[in-house]
Amino acid sequence: MTKTIWILNQYASHLETRHLELARSFSEQGYKVAVITSSFHHGKREYMYDEKMKFVERMPGVTYVYLHSGPPYYTNGGKRILNMIGFCGMFRRLKKVIAEKTGVPSYVIASSAPPFVWEAGYSCAKKFKAKFIVEFRDIWPLSLVDVQGVNPHHPLVTLFSIIEKRAYKRADAIVSTMPHAWKHVMEVADVPREKIHWMANGINVAEAEACLASDMALPADLDEYLTNHWCGVYVGSIAKCECIDYMLNAIAQIKDPDVYFAIIGEGKEKESLQKLASDLGLDRVKFFDAIDKSLIPKVLQKAQFSIAALVDIPIYRYGLSMNKLNDYLASGIPTIFACSVDSVVKQAGHFAIPTGDKERFAEAVLKVKGLTEKEREELKAKAQAVISSDYDYPQIGRKYLQMMEQLGQG
Repeated sequence: MTKTIWILNQYASHLETRHLELARSFSEQGYKVAVITSSFHHGKREYMYDEKMKFVERMPGVTYVYLHSGPPYYTNGGKRILNMIGFCGMFRRLKKVIAEKTGVPSYVIASSAPPFVWEAGYSCAKKFKAKFIVEFRDIWPLSLVDVQGVNPHHPLVTLFSIIEKRAYKRADAIVSTMPHAWKHVMEVADVPREKIHWMANGINVAEAEACLASDMALPADLDEYLTNHWCGVYVGSIAKCECIDYMLNAIAQIKDPDVYFAIIGEGKEKESLQKLASDLGLDRVKFFDAIDKSLIPKVLQKAQFSIAALVDIPIYRYGLSMNKLNDYLASGIPTIFACSVDSVVKQAGHFAIPTGDKERFAEAVLKVKGLTEKEREELKAKAQAVISSDYDYPQIGRKYLQMMEQLGQG
């Protein structure tokens, strides 16, 4: 009899990659998979479907279940919290109907944020006598305090702390996308180390290679720019946390007239950063519109190197799991990453430098420009070996499923 895995992630309709790829991997290994998510698209802030509950077969063996959670919200305020609660309430009420359509789960993966899904996931696992896996892609409430500056004594932080500690204790296994998150778990809850597992955010290497082989074309202006210049690229959100202002100030230190940069993406900081680039006289930096994720491998194939940076905040001591770094390194091009904590860039032997050091960043760019072809090939081999070993989704999926199977069956 085919066993079923449920993945509960309110934002899977917005954050497509991780759980779609894991579901694909689980399905290919003989399981039925249901990904239960909200039909309210967090990125677009609109509903994808009008139905109370919508079942969509995304691929053989993988069904997405969209719940029409409410109320709709347009800012990260009270209505978003109510939507989180509403989503979990709908899931609790409809879990029997979902089981009739997709199969009774043997394993329930409840993935936060938000932490409310852990309460709903545990209730479901208990009902169906399934194994309960707590997953977190972001550490709430610690992220609210460290990143968003919420008062650590705020009632919501207190509530989330209670839910977090209880979830870790109830879980049959705990999974995080951050390599050192086990330290945090053991700081807040008395659980054994062997219960905690690292399953990174990854990349599907075969899909990236298929994109390169496809006839999809880059936008003409971007293609021409990358073709005609020795160019470094940033691809991603144009947001304050991505430290693009720092990178622009670092680029201003580079006097080599042959080094160009492409900043590709959208975000509310874009206009102010374009003005900063103009004020700094950076005529070798050009901003481009966001592109479809499927085109990123083609951008990186044409680029000479890639860049990224993060502010140095305490929560990063538990490690990073940034999709863009996986994309960068899978392509094999040299990657410069400014952040003071350990990262896959450092693991791959590329150019990891301290946060905020403009001179070191500029020096790294010039070092990349001076690399021999042999040195570039060595960096490519190191990066792709690390990605294939720890960050390729089929590999992560096999590792994840092996961990679950070792728990036994509920």
